[in-house]
Amino acid sequence: MDIEIDSDGLQEESKIKGDGAEDTALLREMAVEAREYVKDFDWCPAVAKVHLAFGVGGVVAVFLVQFEEAIEGGEDALWVIVGDLPSAYVDVESGDDGMAALARYCSMMEDWSFNVLKDLSLEECFPVAAEATHEHAEMLRERIAFIHTEILQTPDDE
Repeated sequence: MDIEIDSDGLQEESKIKGDGAEDTALLREMAVEAREYVKDFDWCPAVAKVHLAFGVGGVVAVFLVQFEEAIEGGEDALWVIVGDLPSAYVDVESGDDGMAALARYCSMMEDWSFNVLKDLSLEECFPVAAEATHEHAEMLRERIAFIHTEILQTPDDE
């Protein structure tokens, strides 16, 4: 599936530059983490390119990962979010950008946290690589609230 993605503002993996030397080093490490995260899935085709859409070194980063061929479902790219929170991928949608992907990520993580805190099934939730405890759910909610207010600049609905 060929979805148009506006690549203006995206930084190629080899050219990632942060706000300083430390931020640059952290963002480059996060690019490697994003690449390795997605490669761990059996369905993952070879990675062709990784681009940074947005990032705060060591906190959160959104990468556009493009594949050499389409995934079985037809997509040839995914957004991958990594940082001081659970790594995850979200589908690329038409007219998308990194902030829209980050907002969808937050929604997925809020769903997981809500279900954990309410002792509901996680069957329909994105699989989070953390033990489903109230402590982990609260920690994740705090990080998502930070992303909402400081990065997305939207109020946290919960």
